[in-house]
Amino acid sequence: MIETIDCVLGGNMLRRMLVAQCGVTALLALALWLFGPNLLHSALLGAGIGVAGNGYAAWRVFAGSRSKNGSVAMFELYRAEFGKLVIVGALCATAFALVDQLAVGGFLAGLLATLLAATIGAIFAQRNDVGEQPAG
Repeated sequence: MIETIDCVLGGNMLRRMLVAQCGVTALLALALWLFGPNLLHSALLGAGIGVAGNGYAAWRVFAGSRSKNGSVAMFELYRAEFGKLVIVGALCATAFALVDQLAVGGFLAGLLATLLAATIGAIFAQRNDVGEQPAG
C-alpha cells in the first residue's frame, strides 16, 4: 500500500515538473517568436536540453526505488543530479559543436528557463502538498 502511494505522489510530481517546464517553454517561445526564427530555434534547443536533463533526474528520483535507508536515498539523489549534469553538458557541447548560427543568448535563455522552472515547480508542489500557501 505504501509503495503505491509513493508511486502516485512521484507521478504527480513528475507531471507537475513537466507542466511547469512546458509552460515556461511555450511562454518563452511566444516571446522570442517576435525576435526572429534563429533566436527561437536556439531557445527551443536549449529548452529541450533542459527538459531532457530534468526529465532524467526527476525519473531517477521520483520513479526509482523508495528506500527507507537515508544513505541509499541520498545516493539516488546524487546519482540523479550527476546524471542530469552529464546529460545537459554532453547535449550542450553537441549543440555548440554541430548547430550552425546558434544564438547563445536564446540558447541559454531556453536552457536556464526550463532548469529553473522545474526547480520552482517542485518547490511550489512540495509547499502545496504540505498545506502551505505560496508566498505572494
